[in-house]
Amino acid sequence: MTSYTPTAIALLDCAQLVGSPKDGSLAVLEDQKQYAKYAIPPIYRTAINRMQLPLLQLSYELIESHRSTIEQDRTDVILCTHAGTDRQLANHYRVTANAMIRQLMQLSETQTAQKLASLLPTQIGSSHDKVGEMATTMATRIAQSCKLTGRAFAIESGNDSFSEAIALAYDSLRTNQAQSVLIAIANDTSEHATHQRLAASVILLKRCDHPIADAKGYLSHVSTCEREALPAHANSAGVHSIVLCNPSSTSLTEQLKTTINTHNIELDHRANILPDTGIVCGALVLNNWLKKPNTHAQALFSNMPDSQAAMTFTICREYKTIERQEHNTVVLCDKQIWLADRFGEKAYWSGLTDQIGGISTLQHERYSEGALFKANDAQHDSYYCHTAAKLNTDGLDLLAQPQPKEVLAHTLQQWQTLNLPKNAKSMVITATNLGPFIERRKLLAAKLHALYSQCNEILGTGNGAAHVCLQKWLTQFNKDALSEDFQASNLSRQVATHFELNDCQHLAIEAACAGSIAALDCAKNAISSGRIDVAIVAAVELPANLHDLSLCSSQQMLSRDVIATFCETADGFTPGDGCALVILTKRQLATKYHWSVLAELNAIGSSTLSKSMIAPNSEGQIHAMDHAFSQTPVKPAHVEFVETHGTGTAVGDAVEVAAISSVYGPRQQHTLKLGALKTQFGHTFAVAGLASVIKVILSFEHGQVPRNLIRGELRSDLQLSQLGYDPMHDGKAYIAPKGMRHAAINGFGTGGVNYHVIMSDFAQ
Repeated sequence: MTSYTPTAIALLDCAQLVGSPKDGSLAVLEDQKQYAKYAIPPIYRTAINRMQLPLLQLSYELIESHRSTIEQDRTDVILCTHAGTDRQLANHYRVTANAMIRQLMQLSETQTAQKLASLLPTQIGSSHDKVGEMATTMATRIAQSCKLTGRAFAIESGNDSFSEAIALAYDSLRTNQAQSVLIAIANDTSEHATHQRLAASVILLKRCDHPIADAKGYLSHVSTCEREALPAHANSAGVHSIVLCNPSSTSLTEQLKTTINTHNIELDHRANILPDTGIVCGALVLNNWLKKPNTHAQALFSNMPDSQAAMTFTICREYKTIERQEHNTVVLCDKQIWLADRFGEKAYWSGLTDQIGGISTLQHERYSEGALFKANDAQHDSYYCHTAAKLNTDGLDLLAQPQPKEVLAHTLQQWQTLNLPKNAKSMVITATNLGPFIERRKLLAAKLHALYSQCNEILGTGNGAAHVCLQKWLTQFNKDALSEDFQASNLSRQVATHFELNDCQHLAIEAACAGSIAALDCAKNAISSGRIDVAIVAAVELPANLHDLSLCSSQQMLSRDVIATFCETADGFTPGDGCALVILTKRQLATKYHWSVLAELNAIGSSTLSKSMIAPNSEGQIHAMDHAFSQTPVKPAHVEFVETHGTGTAVGDAVEVAAISSVYGPRQQHTLKLGALKTQFGHTFAVAGLASVIKVILSFEHGQVPRNLIRGELRSDLQLSQLGYDPMHDGKAYIAPKGMRHAAINGFGTGGVNYHVIMSDFAQ
């Protein structure tokens, strides 16, 4: 019998930067030398989010001071962010203003059009704006600068973001999926002031089996808890101090005091003496507690929850091991999907097996009457592609995007799913863009209304086509300005509410195009650690809109015709809208609740390794595959089907096939089937990974790997036939019998994000 070595999670160190008491600003933002120091090329400097700089400074200094004690190979970076960073707002204003003004110009007489043209944004966009505005790239740039090659992703959960990051770090460290985790968090408010300051903070955690000299403390426990239960929860854990991580209202604090007094527990108001720093407050509170020792050896940290459960974590000043967790096999028990015009798993399977798929010609009249479409000379803030896998819904805003909340609601309403236990320890994690457009326009409301007034003054009175068009834009702006705090994490709250889950954590995650695999990985770790019983992983992203089409066109990411993975004509991807969900749990709970088991989630490997922010990296992809196979008895030779990332770019396809051949080797007896889902439904960004997972599950159910839509001659330099790899012109049955089938999935993203998933139908 293998002996068990008790482990602990050390809080090695922390650091912070807080804006000036005078005006709330950070001096580092004015130091242009910082760009060169962290090897940020000039082309990126106007494209990245400004809070990248203070996070790079803090992260680099912290990692360097502990370089000898961490393993860079398995050190993760978790970035906590929120909607409305400076680049997100600048890009969205520019695209929205261009769309509105150019549409009005098309509908106006020449002289009026010339006056309207004077209102066009003068700031020229960068070709790297799409990559630069993404929260993911803030995390991956930290990893790249600090030479860390573990996972890197961004999360958002409002003011609970920091404690949610602590929970995810706890899961990956406890399950030995990571050896160290760097948590980075920053706010970004354009109207910073004395009372509301810019701030950034970083925390470094490490798995250990003995006390570490100079460690600031030890993370001993993480769980969700309702407000009324906080004192009892602290008491049961032997904690005599509760530290509030957010400035709370007097009435709520007084309510909590009444209960606390009966448990002989002290309420620490440390958060209330700090400046307002938004989502960074929790990290500053922890730093403050660590720097100012008091009589309590350990404390329970929590945001003050209004009604639902909030995440709590316990920090001990002395070495304390965490409880040993039992092995939990993670299985998938249910699924739902909506891509393009295929709603539900039956329609989705039909789209995977027919000769049509979901890609169709764009209706440019739905995109500001085609005002930004430039078929041959698209530059900044215009687009050139003419195909997409657009969701078949009429509820579009004026940038041709459906509301994610409404798409998710419709998907949930049509899902005849499992009867989930309402009081089970649960998690909902949604992969999506962490800067929702409706939230951006809400933050831009004053600026957009001012632009409307200028256009209205030029048009004057009247009821012509231009006047009608302008009023539609005003209606859009008014609606957005009144929207209810639509953060990305609200999608997860929407799912939790639908299933009436009480003890539930909810957050949103972004890991570029591998977002939903990153979400799946976090859910798997939470279940494996024993902290969560049931997880719902959702993904919603709708990139066939004016904003994403324009920014992706600037970087020449899109195909000028249609995606042609593995083919000579491959010149980029075709965008696609999508929404997908899966339910995960422990195998023993699936048995207990009599749930069908669709597949077993054997392993998820990951790495963050890149040559640049945009170039795919074969070494990083190989690293992710090797990491996955190191966790399971399944070997590459057992895998019959690999669903590729397959973005249909000349470099991307070649690099991916090279990485696959390095790990899987050539096939002699039976071919390795290569899937390319994007040939049917385009690139759905964050949804791509979950769509691939559901494709694999359906292939297990049907006993067949579906076809790809091969468009043109196969690239000879990929050497697919020589390697024994089947590009799947037609569907093929599995060779392995039911119950012994294995498949794998690649998911890659900007900044060197690489994931590899291994699944089996063992459970059947």
